[in-house]
Amino acid sequence: MTDIGASAAAEWAALVGTAVLGTDRRPLPPPAAGWESLGRDATSRLPDAAVELLDRAAAVATARRAGIRPGPALTLMPPAPVDPRPVCSDTASLLLGRLLVGEHDVLLPEWFARCRSAGLQIPPHLVPALLLRGRRNPTFDAAARSVIGQRAAWLAEAMPELGIKGIPTAPARALAAPAVQPFVPPAPPPDSGAVVSAIVSTFHDQAATWAAAPQLRTAVAGIDPVWLPALILELNRASFSAVTERARVDLLGLARTRMQMVEAFAEAAPDGAAIRPDDPAGTRVRLAP
Repeated sequence: MTDIGASAAAEWAALVGTAVLGTDRRPLPPPAAGWESLGRDATSRLPDAAVELLDRAAAVATARRAGIRPGPALTLMPPAPVDPRPVCSDTASLLLGRLLVGEHDVLLPEWFARCRSAGLQIPPHLVPALLLRGRRNPTFDAAARSVIGQRAAWLAEAMPELGIKGIPTAPARALAAPAVQPFVPPAPPPDSGAVVSAIVSTFHDQAATWAAAPQLRTAVAGIDPVWLPALILELNRASFSAVTERARVDLLGLARTRMQMVEAFAEAAPDGAAIRPDDPAGTRVRLAP
C-alpha cells in the first residue's frame, strides 16, 4: 500500500518547485504515486501546464487538510463572574462615557461614589476603558475596581494583550507624594448656599476668568446638589462678558451634567431620593423641585 502521507509531501514539493520556477522553465513532473489520475489516465495531460499545476495543487491541498488530525481541545476560560447588582441606567452610562473622554471629568469621583452607594454595576462595555485608564493612575484604578468588582481580574486574564493587572496597583505609594490626591469627590462645604453666592459674585466682579476655572469647577463639584438648580439659574442670568463667558459656559455645562448625574442615580433609589456619595451610610437627600 502506498504511503499516502509521504506521497502527498513529495507531490506537494514537486508542485511548489515548478510553481516557483514556472512551467516554461521547468516542465511539470509526472504525478507522484497515488496522484496519477485526478479523473484521467496517467498518459493524458491538460493542454495548459499551468492549469494542470493548479488542479494538482488543489487536490493535494484538499487531501492534506482533510487528513489533519484535530489537536487537543483548548482549555476554555471560566465565564465572567456573575454580578447580581443591576446595571446602572442608560443615562448614567452615557454620562460616564462623556466623563471618560474628558467632558467635565472632575465629576468622575462622584460618579463612582454614587454608583457604589446605589449598589449598581458599570455597563460591561465600559469596563475595558476604565481599566486601561487605570494603568497610569493607581488611585483611579482603585476607585474603578471598587465599582467593577471581580470582573476586573477576570478581564485581565481573558485579555492579557490589554496589559491590565489582575489586582490593582496599591495606591499607597502614590498617595505618599503630596501632589497626588485620592480619587474621591470634593469635600462638601459647610454652607453650599454661600459657595453659590461666591461663584455668582465672581462673575459680577469679572473675576471668573478662564484661569480661575479649575477652582470654580471644584467648587461646583462639591456643593450640595440641592443648590444646583439655583446655580444654573444664576449662571443663565449672568450678563455677557468677553472676560468671563468661557468660564460661564463651562460651569453651566458642569452644573447641568452634575444635576443629570444626580437625577440618574436618584432613579435607582426606591424613594426617588439622591444618595450622598460622601456619606458611607448612604444617607438620601431629596432634590429640590
